[in-house]
Amino acid sequence: MYKIKDYKFGSFKVNADLHKSNYAVLEDDQPLGIKYNPHLDFEDEFFILQGLDHKQVPKVYDYGNDTLYKDEKYVLKQHFIVLDHTSNTELVSYFKEKTSQDFSGQIENIIKCFISACDPLDYLHSKNYLHCDLKPGHLMLNPDTCTVYLIDYELAIRKAGLLKGISQDYASPEQMSLLKDLRNPPEGVPLEAIAFFLSLNDQSDIYSLGAVMYETVTNKKWKETKLPPRKVNKSVPQKLEDVMMATLEEDPANRVSTAKQLKQLLENLI
Repeated sequence: MYKIKDYKFGSFKVNADLHKSNYAVLEDDQPLGIKYNPHLDFEDEFFILQGLDHKQVPKVYDYGNDTLYKDEKYVLKQHFIVLDHTSNTELVSYFKEKTSQDFSGQIENIIKCFISACDPLDYLHSKNYLHCDLKPGHLMLNPDTCTVYLIDYELAIRKAGLLKGISQDYASPEQMSLLKDLRNPPEGVPLEAIAFFLSLNDQSDIYSLGAVMYETVTNKKWKETKLPPRKVNKSVPQKLEDVMMATLEEDPANRVSTAKQLKQLLENLI
């Protein structure tokens, strides 16, 4: 048995490709989870989530820094955050298994899930935040209802805020460009000025969501192929490909502009 503060959990597991922090479901009457890491402070994520109220965004209850014990034995100090446990099912992995058996039979469910994913993203943007880290491990699924939960706000920022980091496989071109400029700023130019004049907008998250959608229907990463979905999987409907490619435009001016617009485009497909 593990324990941090008064929070107890039986085991933990971290997927280094998808998450920076360990995560466990608490031994409790209600479904709560705890994220913890010896180096990453969850204060920003706590205060962002504390100001959000959406059924597809986890509520947050506590954060801090305390000792991790295993069977009453000291392990090490950990930063932690306690929040709703939304689901054990990750969207892309779920459909990877399902589509291997019957792709065409899953198309409508895939579209419904990404329609659902637009709701918390639209809400987040309406609160003047960008997620900045949309990727498979951060979209959790209730397969029975096609409800998608948007989790992990460690890299979320205020619009026009300073970029904290990226997930390279899913980052938008403007995220990559901004990160390059932040790493090598012109002499005498403060980072805040770069972030202000080269600020990200909603379309950066739209691009990342499109990259996740691409992976869901092709089992390939967009950054690795840059091929239209039907070139990889002929079973992808042409109209779905058109929507997906509109989310993956290199130039934000040509891209789907909002999560609400993307939702409407996807709803027109079913």
